[in-house]
Amino acid sequence: MKKTKSHRLSQEESTKQRQRMCQPTESKNKHYSNSQALFFKELFLSLTGGSILVVGLTLMVVSILTIQGFSMVPTLREGDKVLIRKQGDLKRFDLVAFTVGGKGPQVRRIIGLPGETVRYADDTLYINEQPVDEKFLVEAINESQKNGRNYTEDFEQKTVVIPEGYYFVLGDNRPYANDSRQYGFVAKDRVLGKVITKLFPFNELESF
Repeated sequence: MKKTKSHRLSQEESTKQRQRMCQPTESKNKHYSNSQALFFKELFLSLTGGSILVVGLTLMVVSILTIQGFSMVPTLREGDKVLIRKQGDLKRFDLVAFTVGGKGPQVRRIIGLPGETVRYADDTLYINEQPVDEKFLVEAINESQKNGRNYTEDFEQKTVVIPEGYYFVLGDNRPYANDSRQYGFVAKDRVLGKVITKLFPFNELESF
């Protein structure tokens, strides 16, 4: 009987000892789980905040515009979607988006810069009376001349100098485009940005 009682006490002590050994482990596991949850929560908040910041900054720098009308055929057609960069210097032959006359945004090509004169004669562009090639229109010009017509009608500004802060713009579809020949110079503060990429249709992805 004494042995049985002694054996029972030994078993109880062993059980209590195992319980004491398990308690720190359980506490440690609980602490580890809490740390993991806190880590993933902070990671989620950081990623979410970073994504919002990136999107916000992106919208400040670029935007997407859908082309309306046919003034920029064949370069751009109605329904095409383009990416516009809102900042940066503009140069001759850049495609720019702007507003004029209370209408929605439109895209044309910069031909004349501030301080220059512009005229066309026999499908040749003259800037300050110096001929300038329009390589992007070579095929259209050749095709039009085969049919006995100039692609760009002759015109001149009668030595009027483009004012500072303004641009002279034309559509690539010269015979039918509505551009500076009709509504005059485009003010720099009306320019929304430079067209840098055609995004859609996807099979016609192109950078400018």
